[in-house]
This record gives sequence, C-alpha cells and structure tokens, in this order.
Amino acid sequence: MNRTILAVSMLVLALAADPARAQRVDPASYHPGWVHEVKSGTGTGIVQKIDSNKGTVTIKHGPLPALDMPGMTMTYPVKDKAQLAGLKPLQKVEFDLGYDGKNFLIIQIK
Repeated sequence: MNRTILAVSMLVLALAADPARAQRVDPASYHPGWVHEVKSGTGTGIVQKIDSNKGTVTIKHGPLPALDMPGMTMTYPVKDKAQLAGLKPLQKVEFDLGYDGKNFLIIQIK
C-alpha cells in the first residue's frame, strides 16, 4: 500500500512539473465530476480482481508513459460498469486511463 501511495505521489509531482507530457482526453469521455484538464494514457495489463458492485477493477499493468506512471498493481473505477461484465481474473486487457490531477478513471477496457 505504501508503494502505491508513493508511486501515485511521484506521478502527481511529475505531471505538475511537466504537464505538457500527458495527452488530452476527448471531452466527450470526461467523467461528470471532473473539473480539471483530463490527461490519458493507454496501457495493457492483467486483471487481478473485479468488483462489479463498486464498479472497480484491479489491474497489474506496465508503465503508462503518457501519464509518467510506472508499472504497478492498482484498483481503478470504470466509467461504465457494463465494461466489467466480460472480464475475468488473469485476463489480459488493454485500457484507456483518464487522470484529472486527482482521480483516475478507466474510460474504456477491452
């Protein structure tokens, strides 16, 4: 848990230092609660856990260079819970991850 907090803190500092590195997400994919500029990255990983009730998925993924994010295992909320229906643990996935400077959100997972 401490490594996750450290990694996320490092990510926030890296983005604050050089916000031009991250990509912009199409405004149509913004989460309703996001009020800041949204950045995104595409990653691949292995599903570790799915919580359909909470609308979250835990993924062990490689680095996401567009977000200056190292590889890690982390639980993310998904924009649309219906995307979790076909997922299974240990399944390889590709996902688009949005970040508004405070919150992460999987916009699409396949």
